[in-house]
Amino acid sequence: MSHIPVLLNEVLEIFDPKSGENYIDATLGEGGHTREIIKRIAPNGRVLGIDWDGESLEHFKKDIEFEGKDRVITVRGNYADLKKYGEEAGFRDVKGILFDLGWSSIQLGAVKGLSFNESDEELDMRFEGDGESARDIVNSYKEEDIANIIYEYGGERYSRRIAKAIVEARRKKKIETAGDLVEILTQVLPRRYEGGRIHPATRTFQALRIYVNHELENIEKGLRAAVEVLGEGGKIVVVSFHSLEDRLIKNLFREEANKKTITILTKKPIRATREEIIHNPRARSAKLRAAQLL
Repeated sequence: MSHIPVLLNEVLEIFDPKSGENYIDATLGEGGHTREIIKRIAPNGRVLGIDWDGESLEHFKKDIEFEGKDRVITVRGNYADLKKYGEEAGFRDVKGILFDLGWSSIQLGAVKGLSFNESDEELDMRFEGDGESARDIVNSYKEEDIANIIYEYGGERYSRRIAKAIVEARRKKKIETAGDLVEILTQVLPRRYEGGRIHPATRTFQALRIYVNHELENIEKGLRAAVEVLGEGGKIVVVSFHSLEDRLIKNLFREEANKKTITILTKKPIRATREEIIHNPRARSAKLRAAQLL
């Protein structure tokens, strides 16, 4: 399997799955976490696997085989609607809900314009085909609004310089592809951007992707739904990959803890071990937070 599940041992240790229990994998992807959970809840436990990407679900259903796969119920949808999917599938007394907010290679490949290495791809970035695309934003938004998006969702300190360059470039020619935007960014940003540690397009592309897909709003909706769906003593585990997500999760957990609905299990986020990072470099930025329903 090309996709290696991040922080797998830590997820399993927190959940401590037992025979007959029900779990929800809100971000099924290629099923790395789910296949290990299903082993431990045999013979009667079930997993509800949710994913927005139909291609990932088809890959899981057709190409990934493991014992107990028939006890995984798959649903195509957004985890913001987790409560509805749980009710429709008859999932009650749920013992654990997992959110792995990273993206597999299949998911990334299914969305146009997400990769700044695919220069000819249309600058779309929508996980689902409705709403404004990234191309719409860079070609129609005001300079100030573009700058605010890039700063707020990407943490890009050159956001105003970038926004100005985007507006100047689109006066000459519409920005159509990922490559068009990359060219603007590489021209306007310092040659040794961030000391060469990351590509100059990284933060701007991240910001546009998060904004276009309402990612932070959906995470909040999903986590609040999880609190409602869990059975007594059930646990939420969230693996995030950048600071905006982690801050949102931390604040929401704190808010729910103050309301006495949950207790926080992780005072500080759990990080991958050095050994795991060597075998799976994408684990380097992963942070795990967990809570338990009271």
